[in-house]
Amino acid sequence: MRVLIIGAFVLAMVPLVSVIWTVLSNGLERFDLYFLTVSMRGVFGGMDAGGIYHAIVGTLEITLFAALISVPVGLMTAIYLVEYGRGRLAKAVTLFVDVMTGIPSIVAGLFAYALFAAIFGNGIRMGVVGSVALSVLMIPVVVRSSEEMLRLVPNELREAAYALGVPKWLTILKVVLRTAVAGLVTGVMLAVARVIGETAPLLITVGVIDSINTNLFEGR
Repeated sequence: MRVLIIGAFVLAMVPLVSVIWTVLSNGLERFDLYFLTVSMRGVFGGMDAGGIYHAIVGTLEITLFAALISVPVGLMTAIYLVEYGRGRLAKAVTLFVDVMTGIPSIVAGLFAYALFAAIFGNGIRMGVVGSVALSVLMIPVVVRSSEEMLRLVPNELREAAYALGVPKWLTILKVVLRTAVAGLVTGVMLAVARVIGETAPLLITVGVIDSINTNLFEGR
């Protein structure tokens, strides 16, 4: 049995090792400072030139703006569900977050594009549209992870603050959030990891560009 398990493991590792070896052997020689600091501007056909600088800048900009949208919304939603939500509204919000968790990335891209197209007209291509699409995917991850971390904070800490006459909002700010800050940061990192490699929503909302555009509110 042990031999079969080891053999199955080795067999499963063959494709992975093959892919890694092929990528490294063919691409490592091109992975230099030039490749990281030059865009594809003016590169055509099979020219042996250009790099991924424009892709790095675009990815960081769009992901950062998506995080700026998602983190406050997701964190405040989690605080509401843990500290205040008790009625039908809380159940509705929980159901909505659960539904958002299963949304395919292509649907998030179509939603963001349709929203901005209804406001600005068809054919719109801006980085902010891609950020909105990614935020649709990020928000439920932030909500779920933050909610779990906030529920892990012992109620004794809250009750001790209340006994000292500290208002509830200040207890949340100074006690609950500070206690759960490590888990909250981890949840945000997981949400960023969830969306930073997405391509389908960005192909719909932003499109493709071979040069650097640092303005998220400007078209290609």
